[in-house]
Amino acid sequence: MDPKLEMFGASDHQYRLGSPVDLTFVLSIEEEYHFRFPEDYVQFITEVGDGGAGPGYGLYPFGYYRTEAKSAKEAKARETYLHGLGRELQLLPVEPEWLEDFCISKEDYKKNPEKYFQGSRGSFDWHHGVLYGPYGFFHLGTHGCWRDFGLITAGERCGQVFIYDTEGAFELAASSFQAFYQDWLDFILDTKQFQKELEAWKRIRNR
Repeated sequence: MDPKLEMFGASDHQYRLGSPVDLTFVLSIEEEYHFRFPEDYVQFITEVGDGGAGPGYGLYPFGYYRTEAKSAKEAKARETYLHGLGRELQLLPVEPEWLEDFCISKEDYKKNPEKYFQGSRGSFDWHHGVLYGPYGFFHLGTHGCWRDFGLITAGERCGQVFIYDTEGAFELAASSFQAFYQDWLDFILDTKQFQKELEAWKRIRNR
């Protein structure tokens, strides 16, 4: 399929998942920081694998939160981020006049305007001029170019997966982690479509 790991992001995750994490550790994080992960995500990282093979550059390992912070700054950022996961992310529909600012094409917007949102003014965790990210948004991984994807961890949209960029735009990617990951599996298992995307990426990379 991609033995040379030429597809975008493949050289990072190499189509491999990391070892699962202990359920007790996941539960301890939830209890300490007062939020709950969706059941399908917990089942995946505790029974299937943690980090690695996935969209973009792959899934971030949850096991990162078991490691010791490399600096006081990193430790503070981690604590601030985890404490914010229990707060609901307030999403508002994107107004058409903001499409260009959010790098959303008019064509994509017209196809499905219900997919696109912007965070309300109080939805972002700022401390002393430093942005720690949106509240209630657990980063699963990145597509690069300031476009991350993650889980909503609080409120009525809990469990949904969104693509988020640092301009403050959110695009609904899937109704659940399971659906999100299955979409990626379906993509790499569709040999014809995968090869088409791979050739397109090679042309972009070799410009």
